Amino acid sequence: MKTFNDLVFEPHPNLRGGVQALMTLNNGYEISVVGGDEFFYGDGINTFEVAVFDRMGEMIMLQETDQVLGYQIKHEITDLIQKYDNEPILKVKL
Repeated sequence: MKTFNDLVFEPHPNLRGGVQALMTLNNGYEISVVGGDEFFYGDGINTFEVAVFDRMGEMIMLQETDQVLGYQIKHEITDLIQKYDNEPILKVKL
């Protein structure tokens, strides 16, 4: 089972001081975890901004009104990875 610890962080390609990890899930979804720059909703050490992309590369809604979750801690990201990892349909109940 995939967890936050399986993410491999690299320097963010566009924002100096930021980090990014991308993980492809078992169903073809991709999770993006970023942080560490003033433009992100997370410090990149203890908190992170998270987005999930469907198999078509479209961001999916993670909240009623937003496609990103900000200031997520590690265990919340693990929960999100596991929630979407084997989801066979395009939407997961919020």
